[in-house]
Amino acid sequence: MVKDTLTTFDKREHRIEMPHSCFQVMAQDCTEELKFIVLLKRDQSKKENWIYVKIDNVEVELYPKDGAIKAKVNGVELSKLPYDQPEGKFNIKKSSEGISVFAPRFGLQEVYFDLASVKVQIVDWMRSKTCGLCGTADGEIRKEFETPNKRQTENAVSFAHSWVLPGKSCRDASECYMNLESVKLEKQVVIHGQQSKCYSVEPVLRCLPGCVAVRTTTVNVAFHCVPAASNLNRSEGQSSIFEKSADIRETAEAHVACRCSAQCA
Repeated sequence: MVKDTLTTFDKREHRIEMPHSCFQVMAQDCTEELKFIVLLKRDQSKKENWIYVKIDNVEVELYPKDGAIKAKVNGVELSKLPYDQPEGKFNIKKSSEGISVFAPRFGLQEVYFDLASVKVQIVDWMRSKTCGLCGTADGEIRKEFETPNKRQTENAVSFAHSWVLPGKSCRDASECYMNLESVKLEKQVVIHGQQSKCYSVEPVLRCLPGCVAVRTTTVNVAFHCVPAASNLNRSEGQSSIFEKSADIRETAEAHVACRCSAQCA
């Protein structure tokens, strides 16, 4: 990945809009073993990326500091490289202009990170077992935009937003100020001859309560529609609405940067 251009494991190139200060799943082992996960976060104010890698039960962070890339293992910054994890789970080395993490035993061939780019490579036996922004590595182009709930979306931005790890608190400035929600279509439509109200069955990024959007983008998502007089509403369970069938596709406003008040919830 270079800037906002993502190239998947299957060599498909997409331009995505990254939300401010929210981790997104770049790649993970999607089997029950969950041997690894690679997360990416963008600090929009500094235009810097931050990488978090979990290999088995060990946490690795790669981040920019004083014009160079630094690494932490379980919260402790490494003073020198190369570094070999004592149990042989992975090693970390300087590589080109950045740093690489190698963990082939756990399915990660290499995670490379420098000031301008991020690259994730998996071992061959992990193909078809991954998920996230980088895809499933199964050569199946039709499944390129598969979201965490296995639904296929039709555009890169909505797909990328579906892999955001939502925030929980608006009081921590280092945290994500956004959540994934079903949104109501702003207009009523006629479906099967009836005036209908519609709710998105694909999650849309929205600011947490007590926060306001300072930057937005439009996404094209699927909506499930019911008669306008129906008592169905989003508060009856976000997860259940995401399981509904899709009736129409429309654009919705997604939030990609938020500002929160000191009195936020």
